[in-house]
Amino acid sequence: MITTNVFQLSAVSQNDVEAADGSKIFCTLAKITNGTLRTGSFPINEAVHLPTPPGQNSSGDTPSWFLIPENNILETSFELEINCPSDSNYPVTKITVKASDVQKWANIPYNERENQIYQEGKNGIFGFAQEGPNGLIYTITAGVLNPQLQG
Repeated sequence: MITTNVFQLSAVSQNDVEAADGSKIFCTLAKITNGTLRTGSFPINEAVHLPTPPGQNSSGDTPSWFLIPENNILETSFELEINCPSDSNYPVTKITVKASDVQKWANIPYNERENQIYQEGKNGIFGFAQEGPNGLIYTITAGVLNPQLQG
């Protein structure tokens, strides 16, 4: 059965040269709210390596989770944590991504849109919202040197 009401979360690492070694960054999906994960999703409550660059040079698939809502997609959310276990100076960042926010962010005209910056500086993390053909899509990018707002 194909659904057109999916909330997708993906996480990647950009691995900017001066940032923390992006090839060692991990993401753990800690919790989902008001739904279940579709088959093909990466695991929950397990540290998942963020490949750099994702999907190229045998780096592995882009970690993605596909949340099927129990009822209203706008009442769903993901809670995740970005960390670098091999670098004790890398700040652990906890992020909650609500479908209701993603829908608002995705409906702003592209040229007026801003990325959501979760961490600034050399260990930057930002998010980008969009609506796809099957529902909402949100992508977290870690390992960014001084992430900038879109525009």
